[in-house]
Amino acid sequence: MSTTGFIFSNLNSNTLSLLTSDRTVAAIPFACRYRLVDFALSNMVNSDITDINIIANYNFRSLVNHIGSGKDWDLARRSGGIKILSPGQEARQADGMVYSYRLEALRSIRDRILELTSDTVVLTDSDHLCNIDLGDVIDFHRANEAEVTFVTVQSKMGELTRIPQTAIQADAKGRVTDIVKSTGFDPDHPLRSIRLFVLSTDFLVRSLDEAVARNYHSFTDDIIMHSPEKRRFFSYCFNDVVIPVTSFLEYYQANMLLTKDASVRNAILGKWERPIYTRVHNSPPTVYRDGCSVSDALIADGCVIEGKVENSVLFRGVKVSRGATVKNSILFGGTYVGAGSSLNCIVSDKNVVISDDQTLSGAETAPFYIAKNKRI
Repeated sequence: MSTTGFIFSNLNSNTLSLLTSDRTVAAIPFACRYRLVDFALSNMVNSDITDINIIANYNFRSLVNHIGSGKDWDLARRSGGIKILSPGQEARQADGMVYSYRLEALRSIRDRILELTSDTVVLTDSDHLCNIDLGDVIDFHRANEAEVTFVTVQSKMGELTRIPQTAIQADAKGRVTDIVKSTGFDPDHPLRSIRLFVLSTDFLVRSLDEAVARNYHSFTDDIIMHSPEKRRFFSYCFNDVVIPVTSFLEYYQANMLLTKDASVRNAILGKWERPIYTRVHNSPPTVYRDGCSVSDALIADGCVIEGKVENSVLFRGVKVSRGATVKNSILFGGTYVGAGSSLNCIVSDKNVVISDDQTLSGAETAPFYIAKNKRI
């Protein structure tokens, strides 16, 4: 028995549009040295899933550059390994459609799915970050002879989301008894899907056949919600940290959370038995000049820090000049902060130049975004 992994790279790109104008969701930089896709990839590799497919859509050049041959995840293999699949690349897929739903994405690679020899499939989005042993989930799935296993978390009182979530009711053994869509806490459906699924391959193939026959688009709305086989749907409740990154504000808050909360940081990045892998860059160490000040910050290699950095995330090659202050901000690779400038609640994309003596500020609930290659 074996498992094949599929990662959706573009879903929710509309709610992360500031960061996805020229990159896919999966390729969004995160936590000073990672991309969002690294978490899904590492969860699979750490669970001995070595046949992995990333379903791309558009703007995936930076994703291809990041993944390379897959060697940094030990996926440069003759058999299995990692593949980036795009709509229209299959011989029979003539329309090359741009998808908005999981089912559309799966339909676009139907020929690839029909070739699978594995008995189970893991499907995951790129915008829910966690460090999970998928082997336990797959064992649970097989022990229950399930068709679909949802990985879920407990909903919290007062929880609100912009995007409708799949809310689940399950019995004591995890068998799903009801599924609804919800944008807030629902005491009758206390479990929330984190958009990570284990499916039997047979169920996935049957679902695709039905989707083609009936022109279905949504995996959840058209297949899951109306399936007559719900008695074989199960919920695996994950009790550790899950960080949603489904909007620009959530992206900002997630990075800030990692700078301030060591327990969350350790739950995601600090498990030695399940490390999060990423592409390795041979960058020089960061230089901290005399008189600089750094506190509660995540800073990658190759930076030069001459000023003050507080509660911030700095990617490779960032320079903070003397007399400059960077607080509560996220600076992508190659950002330059001029002498005497002050940044607060800023997200700067790659290769931004901020001249001397500039003052820029957003708010914690509305961080200010600076587009790639801009000069201020």
